[in-house]
Amino acid sequence: MEAEVAAAARGLLAGGADEVVVFDNHASGNPVNVRPESLPAGARLETWNMFDVRQRGIDALLQVGYHSRAELDAFFPHSYSPELVLHVDGAPIGESHARASAADVPLLGICGNEVHARTLGSLEGVPYLVTQYTSSTVDARPTASLDEIERFAEDVARGGVPVRPPERARFEAFVRGEPFFALDIPRWQDARQPLADAMAAAVAPWLPYFTTFDLTSEEAMAAVHDEPLVREGLNAFEAWLARAGRDSA
Repeated sequence: MEAEVAAAARGLLAGGADEVVVFDNHASGNPVNVRPESLPAGARLETWNMFDVRQRGIDALLQVGYHSRAELDAFFPHSYSPELVLHVDGAPIGESHARASAADVPLLGICGNEVHARTLGSLEGVPYLVTQYTSSTVDARPTASLDEIERFAEDVARGGVPVRPPERARFEAFVRGEPFFALDIPRWQDARQPLADAMAAAVAPWLPYFTTFDLTSEEAMAAVHDEPLVREGLNAFEAWLARAGRDSA
């Protein structure tokens, strides 16, 4: 993933970007998922919220390493948190859609798996590079080289597809199959807090398992390792992934 991000950054810079800001704000046990030294000159890391990027002076967005939304038979399909499903005006959306709307700047392109490419919905027409083939919820393999990612980023840097955030939309969230909220929002910025609340509610049962992850070093990982809890967490994730694949079949 780090190498793919660096390749995309090189491509954007070669395509005319003045600067590339990499949003390193994904969790999973690492405070830093991309090492600063892995990036080319002209690229840097930030942890801004996607809702704030326009005000930060960002002109366009490229999505790298994007996965399928919840309820699809694809590798680790989820929308922010396990067992969270999001709809806008009755149509399912995923992280790709929500983050593009939150950024409110042109979406240059998407690098992601082929299931996401087939289920873009409102993002149909955005340039797409398939970088991962996914044959089940637990199996995937890369399909694009770093050179291909770099060329794709360079090409799309000269374009850009405006993605209009939903206006006066019906925004719905379902947590573990139950309705969590259904709101009429006049603009997507108003989805910021409800989305955060839905994410928190969905991830709450999984928090005990996440606390066993500290991937900053082998010593840090060993210090928090709790074998019974790790095993329980693995069983819970395997059961969820099995349900996800069965429910989408």
